[in-house]
Amino acid sequence: MEATTTQLAELVRPFKGQTGATIPVLQAIQTSLGYLPPDSFDVIERELGIPASKAYGVATFYAQFRTKPVGKHLIKVCDGTACHVK
Repeated sequence: MEATTTQLAELVRPFKGQTGATIPVLQAIQTSLGYLPPDSFDVIERELGIPASKAYGVATFYAQFRTKPVGKHLIKVCDGTACHVK
């Protein structure tokens, strides 16, 4: 699903004026669209005043965020120590 700038702005506006809104706004966009489209970072910068580079840095730092659309079925593989030992 491709989002327009207007749709992205509607998702971001409720977070206007909130401090520490970077992660919640990224979660809201991803919940609605399934991923974070490239335009979302520009909208976040314009609507919230959070630099696009900072929002993108947060999105790429945490594994929970996706910057590319995913397929119909998502497969996750645990590669942590506990799963490796098991």
